[in-house]
Formats: sequence, structure tokens, C-alpha cells
Amino acid sequence: MSFRKTIFINSTSRPKIYYASIRKVSSVKRQFKEVEIRVPWGFVAGKWWEPYDVRPILALHGWQDNCQTFDRLIPLLNNNVGFLAIDLPGHGYSSHLPHGMVYFALHYVMVIKSISRDFNWSKVSLLGHSLGAITSFLYSTLFPAEVDFLMCLDAVKPMATPHRYKYLSKSIEAFFKYNEFVNNSTEPPSYTIEEIEALVAKPNKNSIDLQYTKYIYERNIAPSKLHPGKYYFTRDPRLKIGNLNTINQRDIVEISQQLTMPIFIAKSKTSSYYEPKENYYEIVDILKRVSADCDFNYVDGTHHFHLNNPECVASIMTNFIRRHNTEDRNIGGIKKDVVVDRI
Repeated sequence: MSFRKTIFINSTSRPKIYYASIRKVSSVKRQFKEVEIRVPWGFVAGKWWEPYDVRPILALHGWQDNCQTFDRLIPLLNNNVGFLAIDLPGHGYSSHLPHGMVYFALHYVMVIKSISRDFNWSKVSLLGHSLGAITSFLYSTLFPAEVDFLMCLDAVKPMATPHRYKYLSKSIEAFFKYNEFVNNSTEPPSYTIEEIEALVAKPNKNSIDLQYTKYIYERNIAPSKLHPGKYYFTRDPRLKIGNLNTINQRDIVEISQQLTMPIFIAKSKTSSYYEPKENYYEIVDILKRVSADCDFNYVDGTHHFHLNNPECVASIMTNFIRRHNTEDRNIGGIKKDVVVDRI
């Protein structure tokens, strides 16, 4: 394992510097370039998968994951379309929000808009897993004319948990707890790689196979200066606050009517819904009515089926992209000033 210096802009003060592990990832089918794209609060890091001279599909990962969640899937998808897989704010190598800020769903929506404006995209093609799928859904409801197609993996809509307001007080208290960690000079708890693998694999009913946890933790850890041979997590501790969303099912039903663009959905047969199951299928039924092509599929595997077993979904995604890759992609390719050397 090798290490490089990575700068996270956490506030208007001097940036903090961490050291994150790097693994060279390549595929006989597809290569990528590491990128850093400037945004108003710092930068968004990610991987731009070839081809580089066309507008890519923008890929957003799940909660506390990072762009490498797509490392095993993207090489299996359409090789005539590029993919830009990013680390959302607070995740991976991307800047954290300034001290005192809370992570809301709309912050992630603003990331999509910021990148789209920066590259002058006429349309946006979106691929999201879990939190990334929910973010893509929200963006598509707000800017439906800008989205040519939407792909959602194991999540679609924002969760509308009954009586959510009852839990907001705990989330607010948690914010003050974790916000204190942001500028704290004390090193976070550290773990062996074996312990990190177990911690990464466990959530969502042991969703990630141990052998693939490296794809997630490699952009999320740094070596401990206090305990040689151990590592600590560098993702923003404020991500642990949880969902501060208060949107209700009635509003989600209303905004879902905007989603007339083609939509691909892959849902694990065994993963959770994290809300009343009927909420999910009420929205899916609407999408089947209003979307130009709502391609809904059940797939085998856990919440991270796209990482553990990407073959289960790659072919049906490829066919969906082939059907709906009709908009002009000639404008919006990679720019030299966003490419960085992480080796």
C-alpha cells in the first residue's frame, strides 16, 4: 500500500492534510483519470473513466462510501460513454463542508448542478447507488428538462419515515457532538486493516463482501501517527448525524410526476427499504406511468450488489444506456486543469 498527500478544505482556515492509501486500479476494458473539480466550498474529487472527450454519465455513491464503489461495475458498461464517478462532500478525497455546517440532501444536489455548470453540459445523465440514487432522484425532480436519463441502484426516492420529526432532536444533538471533532487536533480512533474490513462490511446486513471492502476503505482512511500499522477514517464525522430530511410521502408523490425521462431501477431482492415498503412501490408505480421508459428490475445480492457482483446488473444497464444514449455528448468532456496525479 502506498500513500500520498491529500488536502481536504474543511473551512476558510488553512486546509488540513491527511495521507490516504492508494491502489492503482486498471482494467483491460477501461482506464480512468483522477480529477479534482472546483466547487464553491473547495473541490470534488473523483475518477473520470474513458472515453474522456465526451460528456460522461455522472455517478454518485452511497452514504459513507466513495467513488470506488463503481470500480467493478463501470468497466463492464458501455465503452462508448464516459463515466465521472465522484466522491460526495465529506467522503473520499473531496472537501469537507466548513466547520458548523450540516450535510443535507440539497448539498449533494448542488454538487450535480455545480459540476454541470462547470463543464457546460446541455444535459445530465445520472447514475446513483443508495444516497446517490436519492440525490439523483431529487435533482431530476427539480431540473427535469436537464436530465436525459436516470439510473438508480437499490434506492430511488427520499425516505419518508413516519413521525420523523420525533427523532430530529437526537440528530441535532448529534450534530454538536460530531461538529466538535471537525477541528479537533486529536487523532480519531485507529484500527487494523482487518478491523476496518469488518467495520466496512457490516452495515446494511453485512452488505459488502470482505474481499471487496478495500474498494471503499482505501479512499476513506489514513495511517495513524500514534499507532503504527493502524489506520483511522478520514470521512467527515458529521456524516454520522444521519438523515435530517423531513419530506413526507405526499410531497414525494407530487414531485415524482416530473420524472418523465427514462429511468432504470435495480432493486436487491433481499435488502431493506428503510421505510414502509408501500411508500417505495407507490413511487415506482408512478414512475411506471409517467416515465418514457421505466425499466424496473429485481436483482440477486445485497445492498451493494453492484460492487460484490456487478455482472448481475451490468448487461441490463448496458442495454438501457444503449437505448437512451441519444443526446449530443460532444461538449462537456474532461478538462486538463481538473486532472491530478495521485501516485
